[in-house]
Amino acid sequence: MKIADFFRENNINVTDKKLLVAASSGPDSMALLDMLKNLQDNAHFKLMAAHFNHQLRADSEEESKLLKKYCSENHVPLFIAKWPKEDQPKVGIEAAARHARYAFLTQMAKENNADYLLTAHHGDDLLENILLKFIRSGNPEEMNSLQMIGKMHGIKLLRPLLGYSKAELLQYNQEYQIDFVIDSTNQADETMRNRLRHHVVPLLKKENPALIRNALFFSQKMDELIDYVDEKNSAMWQLESFLNVAYRIKSEALSQLTEKERIFFWQRMIWQKYHRRVNENLGNFVVMEYQNYFYLYKKQNILEVRKQEINLNQPFVFRNRKMVLSTERKTDLKLIGDFWFKPDTEFSMGELVPGSKLLLQNGHHVKAKKKFAENAIPLALRPFCLAIYAENEPVFVEKIYQNQNWIKNGKHYFLYNS
Repeated sequence: MKIADFFRENNINVTDKKLLVAASSGPDSMALLDMLKNLQDNAHFKLMAAHFNHQLRADSEEESKLLKKYCSENHVPLFIAKWPKEDQPKVGIEAAARHARYAFLTQMAKENNADYLLTAHHGDDLLENILLKFIRSGNPEEMNSLQMIGKMHGIKLLRPLLGYSKAELLQYNQEYQIDFVIDSTNQADETMRNRLRHHVVPLLKKENPALIRNALFFSQKMDELIDYVDEKNSAMWQLESFLNVAYRIKSEALSQLTEKERIFFWQRMIWQKYHRRVNENLGNFVVMEYQNYFYLYKKQNILEVRKQEINLNQPFVFRNRKMVLSTERKTDLKLIGDFWFKPDTEFSMGELVPGSKLLLQNGHHVKAKKKFAENAIPLALRPFCLAIYAENEPVFVEKIYQNQNWIKNGKHYFLYNS
């Protein structure tokens, strides 16, 4: 398979496009850079490279020098950043390094208006990923974590080397005399990936030399099956975020599902929304039906939010949500709700006190719990509804109530997510 075949088979026209390669000086990314450089003769696109120096190995500077030399000789613009030592955590450094690298790559892609970001993941990487997922979870949705075409933080992501084996890339580098640096950390057996790479994968390849091709076929078929399930299970698109702490869906949307299918649906939603794997008991999550809605939320201890004074046009935080109360219409912020009240009022915010009553237009009061029930908000989620107080009386309760008394020369107040 030639790299040109990847673009042709996936109907990707790169003419006049900007391609940014995530490059180290390893054999994989050096081969990818050189393949794309040669492809430029027939397909006219701008090729760029971005390199993130983690400063975690003694040969990190050697990597940067080699990459600078190649890019300079081949007129490829190169963007380099270093990960400051003071930003490197003592624990969880691999995850932190990955996060910092992806943040840099995304930034470079956006700043340089790249149409595509390309990584040098190859077929052996894909096979190792599949084996790791089998060992750790067996979750079908995780099996296609390396896709040929995807997105990362809004940037189109391409992995054109998934059809190549590591051996083929090394052979390419040898044939075209491409220099590269071997990552010394890949030689030790300290990580599970390295142990699979050194001991398990070679045995599997002896059983079937076409293993890499089969891994790609398996991954593509998993993509197709998951897309099919998503299409059939259209209810998932009706799930709405609720109060930034739960998700809900109309009961009728799941009415045609069997009990087993519902369990699968919620397991799928928990994985997609919370990235947690759960068994049929759904673990630390709650699914409840209330007033013709199903609610999904995570079990947690709820601390009381006492009333606090707030000022107009100054952001405040309620249960991890940043909000602002204003008398101005703001099109750039999401409106939570609005109400009318006296001008120059001092407001406070907090959760609604249990047993509260709300003033109606006719001068009577209604129990807040009745309004919560009418608006299908279960007891467990009511503390997450923001209440705005004026003169120690609630004048606004999120999702259920706004002041109903007519006020002469009253002001219109707007509550926004900020």
